[in-house]
Amino acid sequence: METRFLQSFGSNDFTIFVAVKLPIMKFKLLIFLFLFSGLISRGQFQEGLPTSLQSDNLREIHSITISGLTPSKPATTTEPTPMRAGYTIPLDRNIERQGQWGAIENSKYFWRLAIKVAQAEGLNLYIENLALLEGERLFIYNKDHSIVNGPFTNKDNGKHFVSDFVGGNEITIELNTRHIIKELPFQLGEVGVSINKRISDRDFGDSQFCEVPVNCPEGNDWQNEKRGVARILVKAGSSLWWCTGSLVNNTNNDKTPYFLTANHCGQSANETDYAAWKFYFDFESPDCDIPVPEPESVKLTGSKLLAKAPNSTSSGSDFKLLLLTDEMPEDFYPWYNGWDRTDEASQNGVCIHHPEGDIKMISTYTEAIVSVRYNNPTPNENGIYWKVNWAITQSNYGVTEGGSSGSPLFNPSGNIIGGLTGGQASCNSPDLPDYYGKFSYSWESNGSDSTRQLKYWLDPKNIGTSFLKGSDFDSTDFYADFSADTRNINMGESVQFTNLSSGNINKYEWLFPGGEPSTFSGENPPLIRYTASGNFDVKFTVSGAGKSNSKLKKAYIQVLPKIYPNPSTGKITISFGKEGANLEELQLFVYDITGRNINFFVQPTDDESAIVLDLSQQRRGMYLIRLIQSGKTQVLKVIVSK
Repeated sequence: METRFLQSFGSNDFTIFVAVKLPIMKFKLLIFLFLFSGLISRGQFQEGLPTSLQSDNLREIHSITISGLTPSKPATTTEPTPMRAGYTIPLDRNIERQGQWGAIENSKYFWRLAIKVAQAEGLNLYIENLALLEGERLFIYNKDHSIVNGPFTNKDNGKHFVSDFVGGNEITIELNTRHIIKELPFQLGEVGVSINKRISDRDFGDSQFCEVPVNCPEGNDWQNEKRGVARILVKAGSSLWWCTGSLVNNTNNDKTPYFLTANHCGQSANETDYAAWKFYFDFESPDCDIPVPEPESVKLTGSKLLAKAPNSTSSGSDFKLLLLTDEMPEDFYPWYNGWDRTDEASQNGVCIHHPEGDIKMISTYTEAIVSVRYNNPTPNENGIYWKVNWAITQSNYGVTEGGSSGSPLFNPSGNIIGGLTGGQASCNSPDLPDYYGKFSYSWESNGSDSTRQLKYWLDPKNIGTSFLKGSDFDSTDFYADFSADTRNINMGESVQFTNLSSGNINKYEWLFPGGEPSTFSGENPPLIRYTASGNFDVKFTVSGAGKSNSKLKKAYIQVLPKIYPNPSTGKITISFGKEGANLEELQLFVYDITGRNINFFVQPTDDESAIVLDLSQQRRGMYLIRLIQSGKTQVLKVIVSK
């Protein structure tokens, strides 16, 4: 047996729990029947799992209920507005004191606090003065633990930290330490409330049916430019919005993280708000399909306003230039997009954007854009906007939507010539136009002051160049990258990987842990078959000219165990496959559809790679099975139909 301890915050009383480990025999299974709520962790430190979730016998944390505010409807206006993402609620000062400390064994302590907002679809946290020490870890997750963000470490420290949304009306923040500390290394400022009704399932997939993912054939010639485009979670007071923008190059070619978007994105934001803007790079499908799991992305928080147009579209070109708080990490592989400040009408090109805050999409125009006034299709040579009409392409009829605001319009040379303000185009009316504030007007025509123009910032040496190419500032470099035709499969199925690397490469090396074959040398590997369950990494290394570059995607392929029968009368076999049968490290939890932890029986089998789950004592209905192995989580759905 092992003894577990839990201490409430501010109390000297300990509650002692006794947990019985479930023995797994390597050679012969004994006939036994245990009633329990989860297999017990073996006590080793699991990097990817919050400490409190490494035990199944800790009492459920009491949540603090916050009154949800009814978000005010935006005022009716003829001016453009971005897509509403949600709103924030300020948290009481020192709310952290209502958290609870606990421990599951010596030197494995945790503090946690759960916040509930009734009827919320999803929540996130705005954290101030994050100052984690070496070895401390921070996690943020939802009530049923199906979404666990973290661990965040001292590498994530900063004055402002913004978490991603997690689905549901309850969010928990957990700090893992080696001992109880008096002062927490952060303060909780606000809780964000999503108004997206689908966020409980996933934080993407809301764009319209005709949108074209950026890695469809239409995006083949725009693989550099897309690397500079990012989704933005905008904060302005208590309002949250989705917008799009892009990194832009400057004539110093010095990697300064200038970021261009639309002025109407967070038009009323103040200095504190800008510091809490969150930027999502590489948030895209790896191929031309809409993915099932949420794609990976790389994120930065914080910015500073440098310059913007006047607030009215009749007197300004609706641009906004920001300086990101942090330099772009090299492993983001950023691309600083070029620009063209001439007032020449482009004959064709694209827009790369995040409609509805969705994954990155691409829209194509094949007819010359027209100089106009905003929201007026009549040609006007003195207009400060470009009118664009979209074309149907190989994959679909890409348009723009709310959330696309601020996205860059590119000419055939890959240079930015405008930023999206608004328009009428939609999947149901794809022939209607959209309007982009002219880069040429934003250059210096909104005002002579540095806070009203791009010229001061993007041409600091006053070279006077009319255009500047985009760059990643190392033309001799090359980058490893790849995609998979699917990331979620059942045992025995195969995955096709595609090489997306760029540069002068002469050697390709693939590693597929858990796959067959497990290694491959060559540009494009054969089908890789997975015969055991688990979450498997994929590593791809490219070499040339005495250098190499690697791309590691951790837990990239999720292979689900075989579960049968399903539906069942209550007895369910879960087979993990020979290589996936590390049952000694298995933790298993069962929840009903309300999130309540369910007791269950486990029965032995002659197959050491499988277990039999007995839910015959439970009512008919759907249940969620959460499996944790080596810190990785899988969730299965089963139906009891007795």
